[in-house]
Amino acid sequence: MKTINLRWMYPHYRHDEFVDVTDEVWAATYQAKREMENYERRKVYHRAYYSLDAYSWLENYALEHSRSPEDILLEREEMTTRLYLIAALPVALAHATPTQARRVHAYYIAGIKQPEIARREGIHSSKVSVAIHRGLRNMRRYYDDLFQTE
Repeated sequence: MKTINLRWMYPHYRHDEFVDVTDEVWAATYQAKREMENYERRKVYHRAYYSLDAYSWLENYALEHSRSPEDILLEREEMTTRLYLIAALPVALAHATPTQARRVHAYYIAGIKQPEIARREGIHSSKVSVAIHRGLRNMRRYYDDLFQTE
C-alpha cells in the first residue's frame, strides 16, 4: 500500500488529503502524472505556443511526434555507417583509375555537371558518363570487399 496526497493531483484541494491506495493504483497515477509532465515538456520543446485550435490535426502533430528510442538508435547506427563510408572514401577512390576518380570527384563531390566536365577536359560527355559509371563500379567493389571482411 502506498499513500498519495490528493492536493498534488487535484488543484481544487486546498489542504493535504492523504489516501492509501494499492500499488497498482499508485503505479497508474504515477504513470499518468509522468505522461502529463512529458506532454508539457513537448509543448515547450516544440514551441507549441500558438493556438492549437487552428487546425484539427495541429495539436497532435506538434505534441505527439517525438522520436522513439528505436528511431534514435537506428539514426545513430545509420550515422555511424555513413561516417565509416565517408572515412573510407579516399581509399575507395584510389581503387578507381585516376581519370575515373577525378571525374567521380568532380561530379559527386564538387557538383559539376557532366557536360561541364566534358567541356573542361575537351571530350564527349558520353565518355565522362562511362568513366563515372565505371569508377563507381570499382568503388562499389572495394566497399563490398570492405563489408565482407568485417
